[in-house]
Amino acid sequence: SSGQAYIFLQESGENSIVIVGGSNQQWPEDPFSPEVHKAFSEGSMCLLQREIPERVNVCAAQLAKSAGVPVILDAGGEDAPLSDELIALCTCISPNETELSRLTGLPTATDDEVVAAARALKTKGVDQVLVKLGSRGCVLIGRGDAEPIWQPAVKVPKVVDTTGAGDCFTAGYAVACAEGLPSEQALKFATVAASLAIQTKGAMNSLPAREAVDSMLTAA
Repeated sequence: SSGQAYIFLQESGENSIVIVGGSNQQWPEDPFSPEVHKAFSEGSMCLLQREIPERVNVCAAQLAKSAGVPVILDAGGEDAPLSDELIALCTCISPNETELSRLTGLPTATDDEVVAAARALKTKGVDQVLVKLGSRGCVLIGRGDAEPIWQPAVKVPKVVDTTGAGDCFTAGYAVACAEGLPSEQALKFATVAASLAIQTKGAMNSLPAREAVDSMLTAA
C-alpha cells in the first residue's frame, strides 16, 4: 500500500509523526523513465526529501545537477545518515537543529553551535545549509565564508498545527530561489509561507495559496 504518516498532535500545535513507508520504499532499479529524465532538464529547481530510498534521491540529484538545475534536500523524513555522495550533489540541505546534530555528530543547542555544525556539513561539498529553528526562525549558511543570514519567525495569533510547516518552508524557499529572489528575500518568503501553514490544521490542506503569501509580504 501507499506510504502513510500517523500524526500525534499536541495542544501546543507541536507534533510527533510515525511514518510507514509502504510502496514509497519500493522503486525499480532504474527509477526514472525517459520522460522524467527530460523533465529534469526542463525544471528550474529539484526539491527532494527523505521518505523515499536514498538511491532514488541520488539518481534524481545526478540528473538535476547534470542539467544545471539546483538541488534542495529537506533533511527530514529519515533518521539515517546522509551519504557523502548525496550531500555533494546538493546545492542546499535544509535540516532542523536535531537533524543537523544527527548529520554532523555536533551539538546544536546554541546559535554558535548551529553555525559551527552547519559549516561542518558544508565541508562535505554542499553549497548552502539552511537550518530551520522553529519558533526562532531560521539561519542560512551560504556559499564560501559568507556571514550567516538570520531570519526571525513571523509571530502568529495562535499556533494550530505545525505538521508540514517545515516542508512548506523548504518548498517556499525553493520557489523563491527558482524565481531569482536574493537570499534575504527568499528566507522571508519561506518564513511567511510557513507562518500561514501553522495557523491551519492538517498538512496538505494547510499549505497556503501563493496569493496569501504575496498579500502578507506586501502588508509587512
